[in-house]
Amino acid sequence: MSLSHLAPIPNLLNAKRVLCIQPHPDDMDIACGGTLAVLADRGAHITYLTVTDGGAGSPLRRDENELANVRKHEQLEAGRYIGVQEYIWLSYRDADYLPGQQLQHEFIRAIRQVRPDTVVTIDGWLPYEAHPAHRNVGLSAAAAVLFSAMGNIGNSHELQPHGVQCIAFGFTARPNTFVDVTNTWQRKMAAIRAHESQFPDHTWPFFEHYFEAKAAQHGPAAGGEKGEALKVFAPIHLHCNVDAENM
Repeated sequence: MSLSHLAPIPNLLNAKRVLCIQPHPDDMDIACGGTLAVLADRGAHITYLTVTDGGAGSPLRRDENELANVRKHEQLEAGRYIGVQEYIWLSYRDADYLPGQQLQHEFIRAIRQVRPDTVVTIDGWLPYEAHPAHRNVGLSAAAAVLFSAMGNIGNSHELQPHGVQCIAFGFTARPNTFVDVTNTWQRKMAAIRAHESQFPDHTWPFFEHYFEAKAAQHGPAAGGEKGEALKVFAPIHLHCNVDAENM
């Protein structure tokens, strides 16, 4: 018997308080901005936690502090389209090594502060993902969800343990949840375009076509014209689960 029969996959659309953990400014908007906008419209409180300052996100040499400041303002502008209500900036230097255990403790602290029912992040198990920040953040966020309810784990003993009900991974190759984002699609695209440093005019047609094509691909499974795909689990699914890949 599969674990999913004993512990069903949570309904992401029931989320009321959402903590989004992303490596860089723009990751959540690209991965699942339409879904987050749907949740915001349904009354969910959305918090973005951004790990790095984004100062490496340029093909040209430029001042890292200046670029980091630009990217922070871009994320704030993008968040207005999505419906983000709160921001946490860890401001790690972009492209440097991100220590997994330290991140795990940072995320446990954030979970205990924000007290979300749902954490949204990116899939650290994505095959062929070459970016170490994406791998480290996704895996550390999953570990934090597993451990945030355990009082003897974490460096934030002044904060009460908090159990998360649901974790959702964007940028996933094995989705189990599809969300109809037809009505929020234009807001997602406007949010992505707000990240002008990452999507200048000469590159935008390629990305626009790709994003539109993927949304159309997922639309039928989501029951609409445009859809987003996520892998959704409860914390119990994150440990010793031999069925996880196929759930």
